[in-house]
Amino acid sequence: MEKTAGMGTENIKDELTELEELIGHQFKNIALLEEAITTGSYSNEHPDSSNYQRLEFLGDRVISLILAEKLLVSESLDEGKMTFLKSELEKNKQLADFGEEIGLRNYIKAGEKRETLSKKVIADVFEAICGAIYLDSGINEVEKVLQKFKIPEWIKEEMLKAREFLPIRNQFENKFREIHRCNPEIDFVYASSGEGHQTRWKIEKCLIKDIHSQTGEYVELKGVKNGGKWFSSKKDAETDAFEQAYKYMEQKGWVIR
Repeated sequence: MEKTAGMGTENIKDELTELEELIGHQFKNIALLEEAITTGSYSNEHPDSSNYQRLEFLGDRVISLILAEKLLVSESLDEGKMTFLKSELEKNKQLADFGEEIGLRNYIKAGEKRETLSKKVIADVFEAICGAIYLDSGINEVEKVLQKFKIPEWIKEEMLKAREFLPIRNQFENKFREIHRCNPEIDFVYASSGEGHQTRWKIEKCLIKDIHSQTGEYVELKGVKNGGKWFSSKKDAETDAFEQAYKYMEQKGWVIR
C-alpha cells in the first residue's frame, strides 16, 4: 500500500528505517536522510523543513567522481568518454529507474501526490540520498550503494553500446588513444576528378605519424586507399579510408611499424 505524502512524526522513524534497509546504509545522522527525501513543494508548506536541493547538488558531484575514477582505473577515460559519462548522468533516467526499483517515491515527502512525481524528482532524490550518505559516512559508503545498484557496470555497458554507433573516425581515434595515450596524426594523399560541383575525390595513400620517431616521420598504411572508388566529398573518401585503416591497425595489433 502506498504511504501518504505527509509522514507524521509517529511513523517517520519507522519509514526512514525501512528506507535505510532498502538503500543498504544505516545513517549515523538520520536527519540527513529525511532532508534528502524532502521536496521543495513540501518545504514550502512546512517552512521548518529543509529540502533536498543542496544534497542533490552534492550527490551529483560525488556520483560523477566515483564513476569517473572507476572508469579511469579500468580503461583510458578520454575526452569523448568523459563527455558521454556526463551526458548519461545528466539524463537522470537510469537513476530514476534505480529509485523506482526500491519504491523510492513511496518515501518522498512532497506537497503533491506521489504518483504524480516526475522521473526527474525521483532521480534528484536518489542523488540527494547519495549526497546525504557522503556527509554521513564518506565516499566509500556512497560507492557501496552504487555497487549495490550495479551503476558502474551500467555505465560501462552504455559506453560499449555508444562506441558501436560512433563515426569510424572517432572509433579509430579513441582506440589509438587507448593504446598509445596520444592522438593519432593522419595525413591523406588525395586525387580528384572533375571541376566545381562535379568534383569527385578519392584517397590514394593514408599515412600516420610514427609516434616513436624523433624526426616526426609519417608511415604509410599499406593498402589503405579508396582503390577504384570515387566520392562526392573528401569527408566520404576519408570515412571509407578510416574503415580500412581501423581493420589494418587491428590486424597489426595497433603497432605503427
